[in-house]
Amino acid sequence: MRTLLADSFEQIVAAQQPRVLAICRRLLGETGEAEEAAQDTFLKLHRCWSQIEGDPGPWLYRTAVNTCLDRRRGPRRSVELVEMADRRRGPAELAEIAQRWARVKRALEQLPERERAAITLRDIEGLETREVAKLLEITEGTVRSQIASARMKLRRLV
Repeated sequence: MRTLLADSFEQIVAAQQPRVLAICRRLLGETGEAEEAAQDTFLKLHRCWSQIEGDPGPWLYRTAVNTCLDRRRGPRRSVELVEMADRRRGPAELAEIAQRWARVKRALEQLPERERAAITLRDIEGLETREVAKLLEITEGTVRSQIASARMKLRRLV
């Protein structure tokens, strides 16, 4: 027999899974590793479910970032190929997009962890500066500084 609590947890997972997985993929770059990090994030949500009040989105995003940072500090796993989401484009265009994304991923991997997290959440995921500051538990000024520094480094690397 299903409960209201179980139904709401499943609804949150269904609604938040695409964004959590996208954050993990952008921070880890490896499809299998990112999927495991996203799964770990939702397991942590399940464990803390009774303690979370209000919108669990910000908690989930912060937990996803922290889970990815912890995984990056651990032993490296094998690199997997990037999956192409849009199959309607021609092979040449897909190859060009894949090459461009590979350069960006390599450049992102060279950034310090906090800069990578800030620019991923702000520029790629589209969160507001104040949301990024709250998720990373830093000031808005620090977020802006990290993003500016990351952008300059990315311009040189890409």
